[in-house]
Amino acid sequence: LWVADALVVDPDTLRAAWHGPVDPREVASLERVAEGWALLSASGEPLAIADIVFVAAGFGTAALAGLKLRPVRGQVTLANLSLPGPPIAWGGYAIPTRTGVLVGATHDRDDADPAPRQADHQRNLEPLARIKPALAADLAGQPLGAAAGVRATTGDHQPHAGAIAPGLFVLTGLGGRGFTLAPLLAEHVAAQALGTPSPLTLAMQRLVEPSR
Repeated sequence: LWVADALVVDPDTLRAAWHGPVDPREVASLERVAEGWALLSASGEPLAIADIVFVAAGFGTAALAGLKLRPVRGQVTLANLSLPGPPIAWGGYAIPTRTGVLVGATHDRDDADPAPRQADHQRNLEPLARIKPALAADLAGQPLGAAAGVRATTGDHQPHAGAIAPGLFVLTGLGGRGFTLAPLLAEHVAAQALGTPSPLTLAMQRLVEPSR
């Protein structure tokens, strides 16, 4: 399939445009208080109190919001080597970056370890060799970098997007479709919090209701 108008997204640029400035303090837990929700540090120190809290922390949402999520670890391979020809996808993918090429990705269920693993480069290059053997051979001779992360998935493979308690909302369980689903579902969750119409139909809302 040739998709002439397809583009490649730079995740860092997109995330920066979506969330703006970030407070680097880490929230370890949430507690219901008279004023709303207290955001607590690992030592129990209150970091902030808010009327409304949106938890969109990937697999970390399981611990923060008490949801049942399943981790699926993924790692990509990076190299400072130009990708000959267009981006390709075959279940895996090879795409250009600003500095080279990215090949991915592994898919390890029930693994929540985000640390890169040297052995996963071979797991990414082996399927590439069946599609683009010359590219795989070139990559095998290059210094390789890695990035790893943990996808958050649900039992029915549908996201959780909505309220789980008064003033507490979640957006998680996006699996490998975060950049596709997050913008629309974020509008839905914000609409719920503000009492305004959702962009989702009622049938769609039932599919992502956290209490389903």
